[in-house]
Amino acid sequence: MGMKRGPAKRRLLLVLTWAGAVVLAPGRPAAAGDVTAFVAFPSPTDTWGRGYGAAISSTWFKVLNFEGEGARLPGDSADASMTSFTGSALVAPPVGAFTPYGGLGIGLFRQTLGTLSDTGVVRALVLGVKVKVGPVLVVKGEYRRLELSGDPLLEMTHRLSAGAGIAF
Repeated sequence: MGMKRGPAKRRLLLVLTWAGAVVLAPGRPAAAGDVTAFVAFPSPTDTWGRGYGAAISSTWFKVLNFEGEGARLPGDSADASMTSFTGSALVAPPVGAFTPYGGLGIGLFRQTLGTLSDTGVVRALVLGVKVKVGPVLVVKGEYRRLELSGDPLLEMTHRLSAGAGIAF
């Protein structure tokens, strides 16, 4: 003997079936972030040489990204350098393959000049664009206006960088 189901129970069963199908259906994997390596061109150019660095960016939120970056910049002489680590919050609305971004960053820097050294806070205004090429390649260009705390050994006002990496 079969049990008769009322219209409300049939609708509930139908909704639960569809909800289960949507939850269990394979979807397009969401990009969680990217890792990039870059070449940096700091200014003033008569004080700094070309440097390098790497960044990891979280894109779990559609328009808001968080980024961690480390950079190493040599000075114009062999005994001068700066290392910095910065965390940034970025507004990054994707537009097709392009993702323009901008935001603010804060971190730490350490400069050395011969036997002297200075450690302080670096603040950054960040503007850039990322371009996704194919399924995993990311290319980016960036401008950072920098403010170093205290009385740094060598002044740095801004930095341009270009890099490439992978999205995951």
